[in-house]
Amino acid sequence: MNRRRLLGWIATAVTSMMLVISLQFVNLSPATSATNVNVYAAVSLTNALNSIKTQFQNANPGITISYTFGASGTLLSQIESGAPADIFISAANDQIDVLQNEGKLVSGSRKNVVRNRLVLIAPTTSPSPGSAALNSINGLTNANIRGIAIGDYTGTPPVVPAGDYAKQVLTTRGIFNTVSSKLVLGSNVRTVLTAVENKTLNNKTIDAGFVYRTDALISNKVRIADTALTTDSEAIVYPLGILTRSTGTTRTAAQSFSSYLSGSTAQNIFKNTYGFILP
Repeated sequence: MNRRRLLGWIATAVTSMMLVISLQFVNLSPATSATNVNVYAAVSLTNALNSIKTQFQNANPGITISYTFGASGTLLSQIESGAPADIFISAANDQIDVLQNEGKLVSGSRKNVVRNRLVLIAPTTSPSPGSAALNSINGLTNANIRGIAIGDYTGTPPVVPAGDYAKQVLTTRGIFNTVSSKLVLGSNVRTVLTAVENKTLNNKTIDAGFVYRTDALISNKVRIADTALTTDSEAIVYPLGILTRSTGTTRTAAQSFSSYLSGSTAQNIFKNTYGFILP
C-alpha cells in the first residue's frame, strides 16, 4: 500500500468514526409532545382523580392530565374569568348549569361521573363533651356544641356545594335558624374537614362539621356522627362537561379522558378505593 492510499484510507476511517459519534447526539425522529388536558374539579375528588390520572396516563402516554382543584363555585368564577379549563367537574348541578346555559359546554358532553352522601363529623382526638356525645344531626342544637364548620353556602350559585347541601339538610330538619349562629364557613369542603380535625376554624372552636362521606373516610381524626338522608337535600352528584374553548387534539384528548372516567377502571377506583357512589 503506497503512502497516498494509506493516507486516503486513514481519512475515510476518521470520517466514518466522526459520523458514528455525531449520530449518537442526533435524534433522527422528531420529538412528539403530549397533549395536555386541563381539568378543573371539585376538591373532594382530589384523591380519586389523582389515582385515576396515573392509570389513564399509563394507558394513554400521548395525553397529560393537569388538575386544578377547589370549591366548585370558585372554579366556576375562574373559568368565567378565562381560566384555560378543558373539562369542569363540579360537585353540584348549579355551577355547571351556568356554563351550559351560557353555551360554553360542548353539546352532549355533560354527564354525571359519580354521586356522594353528606355526613356530619366530629373529632376523634380529645373531643369536647358536646362533640363526644354527638350522634345525630338534630343533636347540633345541644348547647354543648359550639362551632359547626360548614362550606361557604353563600353566592349564586353557592361557593361550596357541600355547604349548600348542609344548609338544605339543616333547613329540612327545621333547625337551620336554631344553629345558624354556630356555623363557621370554610372556603371548601377539605377546609371543613381540616377544621374538624384541628377543632378550630377562623379562630372559632369547632365541635362538628359537614363533609362528604368520601372526605370523612380519608381521615382517622374524625368520626361520622350521622349521615344525612337522601331526602334531606338535592341529590349529590358530580356533573362533568367539556368546555367549548377546548378544540382540536385537546378536545379529542378531553373526550378520551371523559370516557375513561365512566369506564370500569375509573369507576372501580371511585367506588372501591374511595367510597363514591356510581352514577
